[in-house]
Amino acid sequence: MKRLFTKRRGKRNEAVEQQTSQKLSPSLAFQSFMQMNEQATIGWIVYQLADGMDINKKEELFLQSFSLHSIDNITDEKMKELYQLAQLGLGWITNHDVIEEEIKKLDYPKPFRDVLLRTLNEVHASKTLTEMDKEKDQVWEVYRDVIYSATQGAFLLIDKAKIKQYKTGNLLCEADIKERQDISYSRNLAKEAFTNAGLKNSKVMSYNLIISEAVTNVIKHADDGKMFIHQKDDVFHVIIEDNGPGFPLNILPKTTLLAGFSTKESLGQGFSLMIKMAEQVILETSSNGSTLILLLDGKGEIG
Repeated sequence: MKRLFTKRRGKRNEAVEQQTSQKLSPSLAFQSFMQMNEQATIGWIVYQLADGMDINKKEELFLQSFSLHSIDNITDEKMKELYQLAQLGLGWITNHDVIEEEIKKLDYPKPFRDVLLRTLNEVHASKTLTEMDKEKDQVWEVYRDVIYSATQGAFLLIDKAKIKQYKTGNLLCEADIKERQDISYSRNLAKEAFTNAGLKNSKVMSYNLIISEAVTNVIKHADDGKMFIHQKDDVFHVIIEDNGPGFPLNILPKTTLLAGFSTKESLGQGFSLMIKMAEQVILETSSNGSTLILLLDGKGEIG
């Protein structure tokens, strides 16, 4: 592979030098996280290329990426070419170019081109996943805001970190949910908790109806779950957790807004009833399970 770094003046490799003439940032004086991340990525690409070439200075080359004022300042032509390739490859990724097609244009031995392709594809995959996560977060926020507005605040999507704020106040009861008989058991526990708290019988019956819907959903779609009922001031927090597949985001608008809409993943009429009878329905859901929180107002019902 020594011939890799012999001097070439063909059009293909002149492009490498021409497209990487831009400056790198001053020594560790990063203006932003994005700038630091870019330089670290260039350093990592150089490290991988050097490793594939069995160059002993790979760690030094990685660290050097943070302190270079300019690629032009590198005196070692072999090392300079690695940095030029790294910066060129990062440009392909940023511009959404087809990496395989761009590498074909370079006049390098196939083993080295394979190392370059494998390295750039790994960088590309990591950036794609980051972009997908960001896009997913943005889509989730749109769904959250639209459903919240359409239900006039009656249905709220939350992330997992916010669940703990609802597990406050006095814990009235809890129950495991594993088998069908746990539906009636959970309903009776809830009835006892509401009755002991002083709720009228009509309100207890209404609340038990939607709790039955939620617990039944756990039996249908998850291996197991738990129910907790907390009381904080005049508000009951009924929390039902499960380890099921979660609710697909794209069907939540229909599930929450269309009465009677049902799929094998949804609650059918459950959400419609909950929205009518609860002060607020709160949902955290993912492929790892869901947490449904029913805020039930006991104000004015005690006595």
